[in-house]
Amino acid sequence: MSPLHFGLDIFSTSLGLLVIFLAILFFRHRHHWRLPPGPAWIPFVGNIRELTTDPDMRIPLRRLHRKYGDIYTLYLGPIPTIVVCGYDAIKEIFIKRGIEFSDRPAAVLPIIILNGGKGITSVSGDIWKNQRKFILVTLRNFGFGRSKLEEKIQTEVKLFLSEIEHLNQTPFKMMTPIQTGVGNVISHLVFGGHFNHNDPRFKIMMDAFESFLHHASTGSLVSFMPLLRFVPGDFFGIKNITKKIQLVKDFVNELIEEHVQKFDEGNIEDFIDAFISEMNKQNNGENTIFTKEYLTATIMDLFIAGTETTSTTVTWASFYLATRPDIQSRIFQEIKENVGSERLPSMQDKQSLVYTEAFIMEVLRMSNIVIFSVPHAPVTDVWIRGFHIPKGMQIFPDISSVLSDPAVWGDPENFRPERFVSEEGTLLKPDEFIPFFTGRRNCLGESLARMELFLFISALVQRFELMPPEGETLDIKDVDGIFGGTHAPKPFYIRAISRHANEMI
Repeated sequence: MSPLHFGLDIFSTSLGLLVIFLAILFFRHRHHWRLPPGPAWIPFVGNIRELTTDPDMRIPLRRLHRKYGDIYTLYLGPIPTIVVCGYDAIKEIFIKRGIEFSDRPAAVLPIIILNGGKGITSVSGDIWKNQRKFILVTLRNFGFGRSKLEEKIQTEVKLFLSEIEHLNQTPFKMMTPIQTGVGNVISHLVFGGHFNHNDPRFKIMMDAFESFLHHASTGSLVSFMPLLRFVPGDFFGIKNITKKIQLVKDFVNELIEEHVQKFDEGNIEDFIDAFISEMNKQNNGENTIFTKEYLTATIMDLFIAGTETTSTTVTWASFYLATRPDIQSRIFQEIKENVGSERLPSMQDKQSLVYTEAFIMEVLRMSNIVIFSVPHAPVTDVWIRGFHIPKGMQIFPDISSVLSDPAVWGDPENFRPERFVSEEGTLLKPDEFIPFFTGRRNCLGESLARMELFLFISALVQRFELMPPEGETLDIKDVDGIFGGTHAPKPFYIRAISRHANEMI
């Protein structure tokens, strides 16, 4: 027998044994756990077939929801996963019983790549509580969620507008300038500094995060079947993404080391300084989260949460502005009447810019940036509506099932900001509007994201009229979408025509 045939026989035998093992495991677990219903699965590949029947993963998810109800079981590769759909079920599990479902499952591949399972996104229990408390208190000290931070955001808004102005009506991709703008807001908080829009290190960082979210994410095949990362070569691109993320980690570690060398306990200027201060206080403690590894992981998490999702939302907003001139005109008139053109809109203007805020809310609802929230897990064995779910099992909240529910929105397929405006002209905030999720582990950066979205988008409309490239049209069918960690539009170009307002930057 040739070495090749011998190797193939070993591989075939090993694969066969693995399939038998997983099948036994499946029937044993189904009997022991009494999981919610779900489609039949195939050992090793799970329910990938059901999830890949359409490029838009929301479509098979809706089909499964209709067939199996608000709570059903999917197998992502060999991993049993509970999917929770609809606002009532999400409220019951993640709000009313939030403490029971506040853990994270064992780190899945994307989290391992990004932070080694040590960042705020992936930890559970007391480690998560302590880390979240420290992050929130520290960031608030540097202006997080306060007017102090608005000044830094406005600085980046001005630079963002200047970048677009210099394009002189040349068609461009919105993602490029907005990524740098919102990324620099996080940089101010974390590093205490600012990156030039042409800084190659910053471009590498943003490119790595974009690749990570669009490919090595909870929406990718490799995330569902982690063993595929061991396939020879790099057919799934996971090795390339891992290299990119490592470059970012190396860069972050350089910045941390610079802070360590210059550290002054009496002059804490940013998040890294505050973390180093806590490291020095707890350097003899056991099981501490205040280590350089945790600091690197936390910074990676903060940048992912604070840049890519907001950038993607502004990019979607630019698409709807360019394709709905009637809506764009109404927003501009509202800004013109309530703010004028002598200054940029501020957070104090938010109450008077009701339709502008309604537009942003409809962008968040319609674009559905995060289809699945980060997976949760029960802290102990639990019962859900008659089903027995073991401790640590992966649970995905299906946010798309809420934001596109006809019973809630009536016509969810239509882009209609008016749904968030009352007859009296006040802003409506339905409980079912959960683009940042809800419960104990909702998005840490929600308040920052809302502030950035309002300031960047309102200033953009005040200063420019957005249009498709001359002689071209834009259609939702052409840009929707890339389904990964975020639901991003496919690349598209727009033009920005100056409204010839008074000089503001």
